Amino acid sequence: MLTSEQIKLLETYRDKTYVSSILCDECCLFYSRIKNFVNIPLILSSSIMTILNSGSFDADAMKIPNIVLNASTALLLSLINNFKLPEKIQNFKNISIKMNKLCHAIEDKLSNDIDNCNHELIRQFINEYDSLNENLDYPYVEYVKNSVKKRYASKRSLPNALNCEESFVNEQANNDTILNINTHVNNLSNVLNIKNNTEQINKSNTVTSDVIINNN
Repeated sequence: MLTSEQIKLLETYRDKTYVSSILCDECCLFYSRIKNFVNIPLILSSSIMTILNSGSFDADAMKIPNIVLNASTALLLSLINNFKLPEKIQNFKNISIKMNKLCHAIEDKLSNDIDNCNHELIRQFINEYDSLNENLDYPYVEYVKNSVKKRYASKRSLPNALNCEESFVNEQANNDTILNINTHVNNLSNVLNIKNNTEQINKSNTVTSDVIINNN
């Protein structure tokens, strides 16, 4: 039988797998849109080049259009290969599917078989989650990270890719605030010290003047 802390830990990893699945799925869609956007001019240039080559046009007049279309096609293909769009799409898609399956497995245990869960099963879920993250070959898209973080920050336990970054930012902001407060306190102390020294000098001058007057 699991303790309340162990059940809470299991629920935390259920949330993490759920958010990670959405994160990977949206990264996959992001790169798919880019690939489709690049494929449209590629299809158009290939179609135009086919029509021009199959038509009865003057060979000399077709040299420049052929060079331009071939260069455009080569450039677009190079961009797709250089940014590894198909590989990124496939990698994020695979991880998203596996994270979703892991989330369903954890939900099934929490809802239907909680009495037979033990600490070894929790370790198994955690190890599988870590293994899936290790198999992610590319970083998350920053735009997607920010979007998912805004949607689920107050609703679900976030994966480390989102949660640790937010904690670091908050910690850094707190450190900056403390540093500013210390600076203001030091400045105030310096002002007070100067004021006290001035008052002491004025008192000393007053006493000296009184002594001189009395001697006279």
